[in-house]
This record gives sequence, structure tokens and C-alpha cells, in this order.
Amino acid sequence: MEQTREFYCADELATRRCACLLAAQAEPGLVITLDGPLGAGKTHFVKAFGEALGVPASEINSPTYVIVQHYAGRLQLHHFDLYRLQDEDEWYELGADELFESTGVCLVEWANRFPRLLPIDRIAIAIVVEGLHSRKLVVQARGDCSLRILAAWSRTWETCSPAENG
Repeated sequence: MEQTREFYCADELATRRCACLLAAQAEPGLVITLDGPLGAGKTHFVKAFGEALGVPASEINSPTYVIVQHYAGRLQLHHFDLYRLQDEDEWYELGADELFESTGVCLVEWANRFPRLLPIDRIAIAIVVEGLHSRKLVVQARGDCSLRILAAWSRTWETCSPAENG
């Protein structure tokens, strides 16, 4: 089963709030993918998500050249960037697939480059640039865990004032 939901974020603060609200719902084993053009805010989303898990934002950087970074917070955070990944063999050599089975949370930037590597049960976020600072998050959830988390995230987002979430 699959469900799609859109979150409109009028500015960077709203996008950070949206990421924090998702982090509050995070459970061990959750996989979240982030796709969008360069500069859309994928890493900023991860920073806000990580901060909400208790990771200092200053520690979170884009893992473009190392492919994956690990951070300790309320849940272990595994932050992937597949932009420079050459092929699926490199992925398996890193042992990155094993992290999807961990008790942490995986956030994967540029996931659309290697969709076959991803678990079915995941939250897929496409970041659409609407304006200089505004973003639309088009979110698809597949699988029991992801559907449950998307439903809870949607409920908390809807309790925000209309001025905050468009």
C-alpha cells in the first residue's frame, strides 16, 4: 500500500519545523529518502531532523565524498549521499545496505540515482522548489512502518497554524 501527502513550507523555518515534526515520529529502522535539485535543501532538512534527534547541527555535513556519515542522537542517524556513488557495487562494498536493517534511522539524499538499493518500506520525499525560500515536500509512504509514521507526521503538521504550513 502507498499513500502520498504534500507539505507546503513557506520559508526555511517552516521547512525546519516540518523536518523536526517528522523526527519526533521517527522509529528504529525508518528509511527516508530525499530527492530534489541541487540547492533544494536536502542537507538542511537532514540537519533539522538530526537536531530534533539531539545531534548538534554543526556536526551534520553533507557526506558527498564519504557517501555515509553516522551521528548519535535519540536514535542513531545514518546520513547517505548517493550523488557521487559510482555504481551498486560500491554501495555493497561500503556495507551500506546493512544499515537499513539497523536500529537507527537512515536518511538518503539523491536516492533516485539507485532506487533498486532501497527497501520497499520507506518515506520518499521529493523537495520541489516553489520560490526563493518556499518548498513543497511531496511525500510517498510505502509499507506499514512508513504509512504509520506519515499519518502521525501529517496529524502533527496539521495542528500548525495555516500561516506556518501554507
